[in-house]
Amino acid sequence: MKTLKKITFIITIAVVGIALLPSCSKEPQKGAKKGKNAPVAAKGKVLSPNDEKHTFKAGREGQYVNLNWNIEEAGKKIDKIEILRNATGVKKQMRTVGVVTPEATSFRDCLPDANACWYWLRVSYVKDKQAEIGPVKVESDRQGSAGYIKPEDRYGVVVTRTDEIATLKWEFPDEEYKSIQIARYSTPAEITYLASKNIKLKTLAGRSQFSDALSDPNSDYWYWFRITLKSGAMIYKGPIKAEYAQTKR
Repeated sequence: MKTLKKITFIITIAVVGIALLPSCSKEPQKGAKKGKNAPVAAKGKVLSPNDEKHTFKAGREGQYVNLNWNIEEAGKKIDKIEILRNATGVKKQMRTVGVVTPEATSFRDCLPDANACWYWLRVSYVKDKQAEIGPVKVESDRQGSAGYIKPEDRYGVVVTRTDEIATLKWEFPDEEYKSIQIARYSTPAEITYLASKNIKLKTLAGRSQFSDALSDPNSDYWYWFRITLKSGAMIYKGPIKAEYAQTKR
């Protein structure tokens, strides 16, 4: 009889233990799921260009686009305003085409072709997250690109190389420059900004030269110049391949 009671007690304990296993296993899963779906911190607001407090408009005149805006942010101090552009209207591969002071309310951009494009404003605050206003579409130029100029053609750059060193020489128009940045890349792909790891030189000299040490004599290298004018307009020159001055024998 005692043996039967012992067996019954053991079976009862086993059944209770099995019943508790699912509830114990569910708790960590709930916690893991909660952690996986935890909200990501917001990077900044995206504001409509036709809001009551924020307006952003664009008008095309052939190759040129006049941008005008009004930003009202009570209690916030603006640090800078960036003008971004792309050819798709999707927030990818946006190129910064200008950076202006907090007081600015307009900007004039020079387009590379007659195609439609889209603009955004990126507003950076002194003690707050960034905000973007846009997009604003500019329709295509029905008259086409005939007579369009390429601003970058005024900025002469020559890049030659040896196995160890690339020599860059540039001669730009007589203007006052806010910044001239030079970056090096291993492919000739189109870029929308200069990654800090690729920047080799920052200067204000419109006419100068620079020697860049190369790590691999068997690799090709391409250079990009991003030229920021006093007006805040940015001009991209590149990609420029580093070529041997004479054919190697």
